[in-house]
Amino acid sequence: MPQVSQRTVLEGVEHILGSGNGTLDFAVEDEDQYYTWRGNEDAEWDVENVDRIENAEEDRFVIYPEGEYFVCEIEAQKEEGNSGPVHCFCE
Repeated sequence: MPQVSQRTVLEGVEHILGSGNGTLDFAVEDEDQYYTWRGNEDAEWDVENVDRIENAEEDRFVIYPEGEYFVCEIEAQKEEGNSGPVHCFCE
């Protein structure tokens, strides 16, 4: 999985897989792997225009967009322990 370790904007995000430990995985259209952002447990992130949220596994959840895709603006300075912000929305 590609690690998000610098400021990044992802377009065409089909869904977001999140966990309670602060990790967000972004499924991008036409990509075979998730883009992974590893935040700390108190990291700042918000997702607008959510259609639904489903449980994937014990502490994992999947967020689906209201529209076709999310656009996600991601702040990161390193591979782990980022504090954000991460902001996702539908255009």
